[in-house]
Amino acid sequence: MAANLVRSAARNKFEARAALCFFRRAAFPGQSAPPMASPGSHARAPLLWLLLPFMAGLVAGKLWPQLSVSPPTLAFISALLSLAATALAWWRPRAPRWPWALVLVPGVAFAGIAVMTTQTPALPDGAAPPREINVTLDVTQVFSSGPQTRNLAGVGRIVSVEEHVPGLTGQLVYFSAIRKVSVPPVRSGRYTVRGVLQPLPPESDDADFNGYLANLGIRQRLVRAQILREVRPPGVLPRFYAATAKRLEKILAQGLDRHPEIVSVYLGMMLGQKAVLSADQQNAYMRSGTFHIFSVSGLHVAAIALALLGLLRLARVPERAAVVIGLPVLWLYVQITGGSTPAVRAFLMIAFLSAARVFRMPGNSLAALAGAALVTLLLDPWQLFSTGFQMSYAVVTALVLMGAPLADKWLDAWRPFASLPKVSWQRWQRWTEEGGRKILAAFAGSWVAFLASTPSGIGYFQLFSPGSFVANLLIIPLSSLALAAGFVSLLAGLCGAVPLSFLFNRAAAMLILGMDWLVLHGTTLPGEYFHAHFRREWLAPAGLGTLVALMLYGRHVRWTPARGGFWLPVFFVALLLIFGVKFG
Repeated sequence: MAANLVRSAARNKFEARAALCFFRRAAFPGQSAPPMASPGSHARAPLLWLLLPFMAGLVAGKLWPQLSVSPPTLAFISALLSLAATALAWWRPRAPRWPWALVLVPGVAFAGIAVMTTQTPALPDGAAPPREINVTLDVTQVFSSGPQTRNLAGVGRIVSVEEHVPGLTGQLVYFSAIRKVSVPPVRSGRYTVRGVLQPLPPESDDADFNGYLANLGIRQRLVRAQILREVRPPGVLPRFYAATAKRLEKILAQGLDRHPEIVSVYLGMMLGQKAVLSADQQNAYMRSGTFHIFSVSGLHVAAIALALLGLLRLARVPERAAVVIGLPVLWLYVQITGGSTPAVRAFLMIAFLSAARVFRMPGNSLAALAGAALVTLLLDPWQLFSTGFQMSYAVVTALVLMGAPLADKWLDAWRPFASLPKVSWQRWQRWTEEGGRKILAAFAGSWVAFLASTPSGIGYFQLFSPGSFVANLLIIPLSSLALAAGFVSLLAGLCGAVPLSFLFNRAAAMLILGMDWLVLHGTTLPGEYFHAHFRREWLAPAGLGTLVALMLYGRHVRWTPARGGFWLPVFFVALLLIFGVKFG
């Protein structure tokens, strides 16, 4: 189970890169997206004045959880400084920024420290021996597992403890229960569980399973457990989500009864059911760096959003009404597929970006991204320390700051028939020009995403995978088309149009066969991936932060060649690989 969860965390490495299909359409000019201002020329994000110091405060609160200052005192200091900054900005609106910024930044940072101090559970006594205990859990997450696995695993919050154990009530705990003697848990249900309580080691490596749990705010493990009984069943909505998911499985399997291996990939892509994949399938997709397509996250939410938007536009629904209708439907899909953290994170990104563009709010892609990140951290501060959050937001920020301007530059230089007037072009010339623009935009986005994901990929997964750059360029378009076909199949099946659902399932199956062929043959090529790790652990977060800072600087100076241009992040990653990474 630990290995499965580590792979589950590892797939977040490409979550933001997989979401490229949505953000490229919204951010890169020259594509088929509705006209909008390029974020490369307009990237102001006032919310960064709140987001960055709040993140710094969360980091400080995690590093020093046992501060002598109480959370109410920190909150009072934060409120006082924030009011003072507001007064300075209100009374002197035309004054320089630095006076109120010097007051606002520490005020927001103190707020982050206060939030993290209240969210951090007490560290367990490392000398305390494991002990058998009975607890009542509110299950918040159930990890996907195959029918042949021995254990059921998930995360729950302790509601009550039968024995007198101080400090446990309200804490998150990881549980691993024996399947044969347990009641199958359901997300949002309440259960009585008996098992052996073990504290996590005080120091856990971020790359191992204990580090993954620690970054979720978990300090205890309940192993060799038995789920005795269900205290409270799930609510109406969770039962509806579960029943709908089963119905969707039947729709997606129509016409594919003789191809179980395709059905397993299809269900994994559409509903995030990775447990139905065979071991060979999991290994092949992991080696190629494309296992992220089975995580309902950026790629899935973006592809479903684009397919839904396309259907609404075909129905002549106005753009604003399409967003108002589409976002609730998109949220319903996220919940039906399990409501995973990456999926919710991708939904927030898309919701903020769509709202800012469609409703003409004063913002842009970077501002929408900052708003989504701030809301995510306010809902769950522990997200900041998860690998998925760090990599997804870092990569999407890189796409906005560097990917869009780089695509603009390459597209401006792409003039294959500049000597001929456009009205005289033949059909093949138009296709060449348009196809070249799409390929250049895809290369620009994938190249920037590859750069931004390299420090975290090495630091958290000990993997440097240059082959994933090419693999994702091929797999993402195919999987996006398969997801769109699956979405239309689901709509047709829900409306009773079985022949149409059958047709689109067949189309998706053909795309999946092409993906399988590419993955199986691509993993045999040399140089697909290398095992690597940083010589010092702190180089992973420091390298990622420095890379994003360099991209912010490049955007600030408009990527002028005299100040490094687009080569500055490339040189930094190269130096990091040469001097900071040990291969093998």
